[in-house]
Amino acid sequence: MRRRPTTSPDASSSRRRFDRALAITLVSGLGLLVILGLVFSIAQGSQQITSRATDLHSANESLRSATVARAQTGLAVHLLSMDETFGTNSEDAIELSLTEAEIALDDLRVGVDRLEVAESIDATASVQDAREFAATSTEILTLVETQQPRAAVAAAGEQDEQFQELLGGLESVRNALAESVAESDVFLGRVGTIARFLVAFLVPAAVIFIYRELLLRQHRQAELEGRLESERKLGRAREEFIANASHELRTPLTGITGLAQILTEDPAIARSESATELLGLIISESDDLSRMVEDLLTTARLDAGALQFDYEDIAIEDVVKEVVEPLGRNGLEVTWDCEPALVRADGLRTRQVLRNLLSNAQKYGGPHIEVVGRVEGRTYRCEVRDDGAGVPADMSEKIFERFVHQGRSGVSDSVGLGLAIVHALAQGMGGSVTYSRQDEKTVFTVRLPLTDPTSVVVPHFDPSDHAASVEG
Repeated sequence: MRRRPTTSPDASSSRRRFDRALAITLVSGLGLLVILGLVFSIAQGSQQITSRATDLHSANESLRSATVARAQTGLAVHLLSMDETFGTNSEDAIELSLTEAEIALDDLRVGVDRLEVAESIDATASVQDAREFAATSTEILTLVETQQPRAAVAAAGEQDEQFQELLGGLESVRNALAESVAESDVFLGRVGTIARFLVAFLVPAAVIFIYRELLLRQHRQAELEGRLESERKLGRAREEFIANASHELRTPLTGITGLAQILTEDPAIARSESATELLGLIISESDDLSRMVEDLLTTARLDAGALQFDYEDIAIEDVVKEVVEPLGRNGLEVTWDCEPALVRADGLRTRQVLRNLLSNAQKYGGPHIEVVGRVEGRTYRCEVRDDGAGVPADMSEKIFERFVHQGRSGVSDSVGLGLAIVHALAQGMGGSVTYSRQDEKTVFTVRLPLTDPTSVVVPHFDPSDHAASVEG
């Protein structure tokens, strides 16, 4: 029956914190975008108001200039007519009126030029009326200067009609611009009110949220530190317990193994086949128990991150011999053939790797076990082979996990750590271990780095000199 994956409390808590942080970020980002939009609207509206106010000023100035020009030209025509009728002399007053009229006409031309390019309103008709009015006014000024009062009076009548049309057009333009400025001002007022409200609301809210998140983060930090310290204490306690337990177990195991070895040398025991068999069983089980204790201690150190490697240059064939010969004396038949070479590794951990692989082959493999070592590039390849059935293909990827036997989860007659420890130790020493099936044989391949390419001893290598069969 397959178990459904469950979500751990830490994962749920982390997801909730992420969701809350994401929501706060989204809300804050949305509020910031709204405020930026309002600020942009205010800036755009202010620019439009400024532009329309400028156009409104141009319309007012044009209207004022047209009024002054009409008044001054009319006064000059009237004074010229009075001089002709009554024989008076108003030359200075006429000259002053002409000057004022020319200045007003210049201002009118500037104003209508600005209105012509204005983007806030279409003042084409008023601009045309203003230019016709200016042309007529200039003509009147010329007639006055040339002392033609009758023609000037006739032109002044036409000027009055043009002025009324211009007055109506400029007043319409001025009123439209004034209304537009007022509407924009009201809109900006509303937008400013909304912006001030959002700023007044979001800033305190953001401060509150940030303060709350800081408090929560401090609380979580304190909680994590507390849990971390608890884990450290638990790890130290576990390591101390396993170390003490291992020591307490190793002491009697060493005595049992030593006494059993002494008994095997007793002639009286040697003559008894059953006694010899029982002693062999005692020695074998003691070795297995000693290996399990070592595996537990190694696992505890791996979990605590306290496992250290003492690297040295070791002769790999000597290490294989040291591991194989005691196993042979305990009844395990192993054939080994290793090419001499120096590897850079921890001798104690290398022996542990080989012992675990040979023990695994003894328990789960076939009756014929062999160890083959060869130099391969800058690494040394050591293979432990047996003629057993191996593991199912779909379980081969799990074979180096903890508490797995022959590809099946569960613990049978060992703690289920041997191959997992082999994998961890091989990687810790800069090497690797792999499982494969070759020629109907189960093959575990350990690769360790060579000390130096020149460290390989090959001149007088003869496989027959180094091949050995160790039998119980």
